[in-house]
Amino acid sequence: MSYLVESDIIAIQNNVRLLSISEIDDISHYLFDSHIVEYNEFLKIANKFCDLNISKTFLLLNKKTDELLAYMTLSADSIKLTNEEKELHDISKVSYASIPALKVGKLAVNKELSDEAKRKGYGSFMLEMARAFAFSMNELGVACRFITVDADIEYDSNTPQFYKKNGFIENLSSKRKNAKHTISMRKDIFSED
Repeated sequence: MSYLVESDIIAIQNNVRLLSISEIDDISHYLFDSHIVEYNEFLKIANKFCDLNISKTFLLLNKKTDELLAYMTLSADSIKLTNEEKELHDISKVSYASIPALKVGKLAVNKELSDEAKRKGYGSFMLEMARAFAFSMNELGVACRFITVDADIEYDSNTPQFYKKNGFIENLSSKRKNAKHTISMRKDIFSED
């Protein structure tokens, strides 16, 4: 399930370019303000993480205005699921403790866009792109069943709601009693709900 319907995805897709940050000569050329300093500052060092193969950062640019609309980082991950969680995804017969996943490490949307570039749905669109990457991994022969994220509640307690409306659910096996900054969540890439 996605917050966006297919026509929304196509409309956004027709107006944007998705690039790796390594394809950009100077990221400081782009104005970006997510209203969260940590996420703004990360863009300045994202290339270092790419070079070290820790995470890969992807930028969403408006085709007409060349504005940086959003970015996300992706890296390999695995999650442990309880027996009940495995049953929910029809993988209860899988005896492995860890299930392969693709992690969205950072996801940020530019809050300071021109009127021409303003549109809701860029964050949800980026999650759809992460799902497409997960399917591509499977096609290349690298198993991937879930997209995972640590929903950042340090800056906005409503962040988990954003992920829930995009089909993510909380990881019960990763639930920490005193989670102050993040909530571990997952999305089954094969699920339609």
